[in-house]
Amino acid sequence: MPWSTAPVSELRTALVHAVRTAQQPVTQVCRDFGVSRKTAYKWLRRHDAQPQQPPDDRSRRPHHCPGRTPASLEAAVLAVRDRYGWGPRKIVAYLRGQEQPAPPVRTAAAILRRHGRIAAPAPHPAAVQRFERQAPNELWQLDFKGFLWVGRQKVYPLTILDDHSRYLLAAQPCTDLTMPTAWAVLWRVFGEVGLPEAVLCDNAFSTHNPGVPSISWFDARLLRLGVRPLHGRAYHPQTQGKVERLHGTLVREVWPWVRRDALEHFTADLSAWRVGVYNSVRPHEALGDRPPVSRWRPSRRPRPAALPEVAYPAGSVVRKVASTGDITWHCARVLVGRGLSGEWVRVEEVERELVVRYADYEIRRLPLTNLSGGGML
Repeated sequence: MPWSTAPVSELRTALVHAVRTAQQPVTQVCRDFGVSRKTAYKWLRRHDAQPQQPPDDRSRRPHHCPGRTPASLEAAVLAVRDRYGWGPRKIVAYLRGQEQPAPPVRTAAAILRRHGRIAAPAPHPAAVQRFERQAPNELWQLDFKGFLWVGRQKVYPLTILDDHSRYLLAAQPCTDLTMPTAWAVLWRVFGEVGLPEAVLCDNAFSTHNPGVPSISWFDARLLRLGVRPLHGRAYHPQTQGKVERLHGTLVREVWPWVRRDALEHFTADLSAWRVGVYNSVRPHEALGDRPPVSRWRPSRRPRPAALPEVAYPAGSVVRKVASTGDITWHCARVLVGRGLSGEWVRVEEVERELVVRYADYEIRRLPLTNLSGGGML
């Protein structure tokens, strides 16, 4: 049978009555109840001040806190959080940019946590290797966002992001994931801001030939404009970490409120957020808590009116790519990619190696000894 233990409030009441009613000495009562004389006198004073109330515990919260954040500042922090869904660092940078009073970042985090806007901080992630190009338009990152339902149809937003400035060049809803659809969006952006030096995208835009360098239809069109195509390796989204992070921002900050009843409403809301919030207002930690527009500059390379044809120097040896994506050289078939079907490539023998180029881009380099066996290489 468990021991029965009286609540602390009852023991305090018994102590008070033993002294005030039974007139027992305080020293003896303290010995019987196992408390100090200081504690006993504290409860006696509390009983004498309010005889009708039991001597329960009182809050230790201070009556006055001179260092407390003003209510108006708390309201400003919460208003920015509710409007944009940002974290404490971005909120503080935004308030300072608006020339408004702003608390320290840790204080802003405490305000959000105290009002239930954010959860406890997660464990710090493992260190990762980061990279950033030195100037705008050195590299653009491009990718399709996973689909969502808009107006009873699947929509795949295509996002194009400048690597240096994080400037969002396009967030265009598309109804399919084809290369021609992506190219139409990219061609329009080229006309608006000019050409970059390189475009990085995943392997959905490549030729899917494992272990064999080749050119896709999308890559070929970039090369004709003098833009270098780059691809991240398979199953490694960290290579396109900036555009992947952007997709997370869309899920957290845009998808909860954007209209999805019709495609035109969804497109208008997404465009308004891209221009009016993300590029011009939203602080970015990697940019020193400044918005992307502070770093962005249009390209000095204008897009031509039409896609130029590939031209090779006089006297070059060329081969036309078959519909199967290969050329013939010394009775061997050399794969260069179905994206070049019907196009002309330049072929050279340099230091006992076969070099195949499209425009000025090297596609394949093979030892001449590999050609003796015939077959597809």
